[in-house]
This record gives sequence, structure tokens and C-alpha cells, in this order.
Amino acid sequence: MQSLELLLGVHNSYKMIKTIKILFYFLTLFSAKSLVAQTVAEDALKGVWKMRGYGKIIAIDDALVSSYDTTAISCTLNSRLKRDSILQMGTIKRVDQNLLTITEGIKTYTLDKIGKLPNSFEHNLLKSEDSNYNFDVFWNMMDENYPFFKERKIDWLSIKENYGGKRIKNKNQLRHILKNIIKQLNDGHTTLIIPKKNGLVPHYRTSKKTAVLEDKILERYVKNPIRYGESIKGNGLLNYGITENNVGYIQINNMLFFSDKYKNPGGLSGYDYLFDYLNASAGNPNHFEDEKRGISRLMEEIVRKLQGTDAVIIDLRFNSGGYDLVSLEILRHLITEETKIYSKKAKILTGYTEPQLFSILPVDTTYSKPVFLLISHQTASAPEVLALGSVAVKNITRIGSDTEGIFSDILEKKMPNGWTINLSNEVYQDINGTCYESIGIPPNKKINYSHNENVFIRKLKRNINSGDEAIEMVFKLIEK
Repeated sequence: MQSLELLLGVHNSYKMIKTIKILFYFLTLFSAKSLVAQTVAEDALKGVWKMRGYGKIIAIDDALVSSYDTTAISCTLNSRLKRDSILQMGTIKRVDQNLLTITEGIKTYTLDKIGKLPNSFEHNLLKSEDSNYNFDVFWNMMDENYPFFKERKIDWLSIKENYGGKRIKNKNQLRHILKNIIKQLNDGHTTLIIPKKNGLVPHYRTSKKTAVLEDKILERYVKNPIRYGESIKGNGLLNYGITENNVGYIQINNMLFFSDKYKNPGGLSGYDYLFDYLNASAGNPNHFEDEKRGISRLMEEIVRKLQGTDAVIIDLRFNSGGYDLVSLEILRHLITEETKIYSKKAKILTGYTEPQLFSILPVDTTYSKPVFLLISHQTASAPEVLALGSVAVKNITRIGSDTEGIFSDILEKKMPNGWTINLSNEVYQDINGTCYESIGIPPNKKINYSHNENVFIRKLKRNINSGDEAIEMVFKLIEK
């Protein structure tokens, strides 16, 4: 998959689906900005460009575009793209002689021109298999890019003291150490990926238990539901209809797979489906725009059909990832005026990049009656952006439990030995300046859902015949 998300190592393409429930998840987007590629004179792009934040350098010459991951002690080649495929990176603009911007989805990267690659590039090649050096690179990589040690209750200096130095004997010991450190972070967007010998990433399975529950809820409350697409779990991507007491119900199970251009002819499911979809879309510079158009057309149809209802339920309790852009497009159908919703900034060693502010405009026909957003701890990553935006929308009430609290796009970093570290590096804040990383977006009406996914799903499934607590709560609220 060669697009900016891979070239820069930013898996915005599926902010995804937790843990490596992510690689999507995963990832992660993004706004109403056009993805029509803006070209500049080719010679103007040549050179070595250092990104503000993200620990990235991009070198552009006549033949190749090369992306490097950097720390204070390392410079590692991450990926390469042919020069004639450069527009896969997104919208490129030469601001002045020494400044370049790249816009992908609703996100803009700023790059400054530098003279050459750091000297650490040659040093990196010589020590690429040294496990102690790789640990030091990992430690610096996190130290320079990860903003949430305090929120995750981790003393990062003590991590270096406990594991650093010439004490790591081999790759197996290094793998154990890194996995143990990442486990302590308890961050679903921060993971270690060790490729198989054939260079492929490991295979991950998805459980069908959640898909069964999603269907049972739909069948319990909606007569003749309309189903659209396929989610990563193999069932409907977006299902909707009207309950007997005239409440619209919209169940959204991923914030991805809304483009009709990337079909699933092989009937794949789970992460096989995800990776196939991402690979199919990667070569298209406009694939984010395709996704946006897909969800926009669908929401336009749904809002039109639900205008006569008394209220609408949007169920995100089982939605664990996708594109921020999809979440924002859904939210545009639920507001009546331009709305400021959040800001984001990236961690750098000395602080943060300048924050990007995000606001959205309503579409022509919106739903202005009460909206009830159902959330749980399984609501993670991209759907949390919809929950974050709901803080600024008066007619939306959140019901359920705190979301997971993993908002950042996934920053993919290549270690010298070829392993990949995915990590959170961006701070999202609501309109009041509040960051919900690690604690999640809180509900307005709380239900004590378990944080354990299996327990959560099992309990809802067991009680569904007597009613879903969150949906029944909505019915009581609208009766008042």
C-alpha cells in the first residue's frame, strides 16, 4: 500500500481498530477539504524536507520519494514511492523556497527544507541488528513523539533506566521487553508489529459474536431494516430503520468501507477484508474523497427518510475504527450551523506543533430533532471523534459508558531492525480545551457497561430479549 499513510507511516487509513485491532484501525480522515491534487513544478519539490512533528524526513529526487523515520540518534528508511506516483501522497503545495505542505484528507503536514539526511543514517545501517541500539531508538522514538505518559501513568525515564544499557542479548529478549513496555501503556493505538519471514504482517482474527449481537438488536427494534455494506465483522456496515414508537435507529459499525469503488469480490472478512480494501484504495489519490461521498450520499438518504421521526438513535457501541472524515461527515447531517468541534496538535520534543482547528458546515438538509448517541468502551478511535464533536452540538445526548480514549491517528515508525512501532502522537481537544485521551468521552446518561469486550457483548446478548437498556432509556426520555 503506497500512499501518504504508508509513505509517511501514518496509518490514518484506519485509525483503526484498536490495538492491532487497528492497523486501521487502522487507520486514521478527515474533513471537507478537497483532495484534488495540486501540482507544482517538479523541480520545486526536489530536496530533503523535514516534517514538523512526526519524526519524518522526506527526500525527493528525479526517480524516488523516500520517507525516513528519525530520532536524535537514528535515521531509518521507512518506505519509497516512485516519483511519478507522488500525487498518491495527497495535495502538495510549495509555500515558499523552504516550506512545503502536504494535505491528506483534512490533515495538513508542514515540512521545512534541510540540507541533507542526518549523519545517523549511515550509523543506523551499521547497527541495525544491534538489539541495544534498537531499544535506544525505540525509547527515543517514544520520548520524542508520545504525549501521554502522564495520562497513562508511565515514568518514561525509569523505563530507560530499567531496560537500557548493554543488557539485551538478542531479538527475542528485545521483543519481550518492548511488548511488556507497550502493555503497560494500555494504549490501543500503540503496538509492536514484527513481520513474518515473508515480510507480511501477522494474521488477525475477528470475533463474530459482536456481529450476532448487532443483528439481534436490529431485529428486536426495527421492522424491515435497511442494511448497507459490510463491516469488518462480516455483517452490515450501516443498518437503519424506524422503531414502532417512531424513533429512527442508525447502527454504524465502522467508519470505513463507504466507497463503492473498492468491492469485496472474494467475500473476505475480518482483517483480510480490511487489508484488501486498503490496498485497493491506496493507489487512488482521491480515495478519501470517495469515502466522504459514499457516507454523505447514504446519510442524505437516511435523514430524508427519518425526517418524520420524533428522535434518532445513532448506535456506535460496537464501532471500533475507521476514518475521522466519515465521522465528521455524519455529524454535518446533525447540525444547523457552522460548528467548531475540536483541535489537534502533534507532539515534538520541545512541546507541540501549532494546533489545527476543525469546524464543520451543515449540509442542505439536516436532522434537527433530538439525537441520542449510544457509546461504550468499545467505541474507539474514529467514532470517538464523532462523540468528541457531539460535545459542541446541543441536540445530541450521549448514553452509555465512557469511550476507550484513543483519538490520535496512528503514527507508524520503522525501527532499524525492520520492526514497526505504531504509536499515538496527536492530542485532540474539544471546544473547551479538554483532552479525553485514556479516559474517553463521557456519556450524559451513564450505563455501567463492562470495559471487558467479551463481558460487555455477552451481557447485552443475554438481556436482549427483555430489551436493550440504552435504547429503552431513549424511549423513556422522549416520553417526558
